[in-house]
Amino acid sequence: MTTNEMISELTETVKHLQKDVEILKADKTYLYDKLDKAYQDRISLRAENTRLKKVDKKEETQEEEECLACSA
Repeated sequence: MTTNEMISELTETVKHLQKDVEILKADKTYLYDKLDKAYQDRISLRAENTRLKKVDKKEETQEEEECLACSA
């Protein structure tokens, strides 16, 4: 048989669990926001790295052409 005391305890337990669920939802949202920012930063850094590599290769090619022109 359930008594009023048992019902009160169960009600309190449910309230605590609801608070825990809300805290977990907030933590999940925070972590997903951080993960999304990390992905965006990584994409930006990869794009910058690719751009710098292209510039570096272009400069090397120009230096080689200049050296070939000087030796001729």
